[in-house]
Amino acid sequence: MTTNQKKFSIKRQFKAPKEAVFDAFSQAEALAQWWGPVGMPLQVVSLEFKPKGKFHYKMEGHGQVMWGLFVYGNIERPELIEFVSSFSDEAGNICKSPFPIDFPLEIFNQVTLVENAGVTTLTLQGHPINATPEQEATYLGMTDSMQQGFGGTLDQLETYLSKQ
Repeated sequence: MTTNQKKFSIKRQFKAPKEAVFDAFSQAEALAQWWGPVGMPLQVVSLEFKPKGKFHYKMEGHGQVMWGLFVYGNIERPELIEFVSSFSDEAGNICKSPFPIDFPLEIFNQVTLVENAGVTTLTLQGHPINATPEQEATYLGMTDSMQQGFGGTLDQLETYLSKQ
């Protein structure tokens, strides 16, 4: 098992204070409005936004039902959120991707927030952990798809923040 040093990364700027962007990641009501793929409404099953806490959620749409799980690591308000994300089952157990690919079971994610003159730059970086070389290759091979998917998610965050 290895940890790939190559990371997926996406940046986005928001016309909002970093505290507001941070809060959008830390509150169940907010996450339910913007997290996840476009067209897949999210239901928060549970959220313990603290180190070692968990965010368990369900997404439905496009004829699919998917479950996800975050396990939080380092959290430094309002600049940093680290978590390991995984697909899960209904009970919150980590499981394989619902897609027919050999996707890593765990992805380490780091969100950093930097504010300058009322504009917050969000940087999300991720990489597989405890993955096989094949799983790492699958992850890195999906970079374009992940850019598009996270781009849509961050569009939803921008809409959410504009209404606050």
